[in-house]
Amino acid sequence: MKITNQRQEVRREIFHSPDVRRQGRREKVRPAERESLKGRRPSVISLGRWIAACLLLSSGTCAADPLTEQLTAFMQKQFTTPPAALEVVITTPLQARLNCPAPQFTLPSRNRIWGNVSVAMVCGAQKRYLQTEVKVTDRYLVAARPVAENQTLSAEDIRWQTGRLDLLSQLPLTDRQWATGSVAERPIGSGQPLTAAMLRRPWRIKIGQPVQVSAQGEGFAIQSTGKALNNAAVNDALQVRMDSGQTLNGRVMPDGSIHVGL
Repeated sequence: MKITNQRQEVRREIFHSPDVRRQGRREKVRPAERESLKGRRPSVISLGRWIAACLLLSSGTCAADPLTEQLTAFMQKQFTTPPAALEVVITTPLQARLNCPAPQFTLPSRNRIWGNVSVAMVCGAQKRYLQTEVKVTDRYLVAARPVAENQTLSAEDIRWQTGRLDLLSQLPLTDRQWATGSVAERPIGSGQPLTAAMLRRPWRIKIGQPVQVSAQGEGFAIQSTGKALNNAAVNDALQVRMDSGQTLNGRVMPDGSIHVGL
């Protein structure tokens, strides 16, 4: 009997507790609480606007900065062959830029057209220098496998790779025909970008080799023999000591003869 009475007492306490009584009916909101809820509504609206802005940006409908578009078009013209991708980021603060609808751009130096580039911006009589970061993505040649020093590169030693040119320390080669048959000046690791400083054309003439020398002028042609004073590939310059003791400068022809211009 005591156990039954205890259960009834516990059940009475549960069903008559304030929390349970509130269930099943709507609580009245006090005026102070209503005012506090009003203050929270703008945050919900702001979140909605933020989401809408994110969707708008992701859809690509937002136009780029006009100055960036103009500068990108200018930089694209600096390439003989358009790269796969080009992105220009202007790092100069807004307050330091000129504001005009049709600015003129010039490059103080054409030695470097990607990476950190300073571009002169002219608007009428005013001139400013824009600091930019030019990101260029394109394909270039790399070693397909390790290459030893003095090794002649075959087609299997070379492959294409696409990447950021502005992140490379030296200009990579893009002429596969020139690279094939070239000789490595030093060891080259697999995947390493190929540069002109790493390779040379095979020697057509070697130092000390006897050579045929020809010279042509208006109404005459001279042929003689001499000895090469340096190594040279086709189209390279070569110094020749003639049999007479005279030293001449000529250019190596594909057939191995030396042409001297008069």
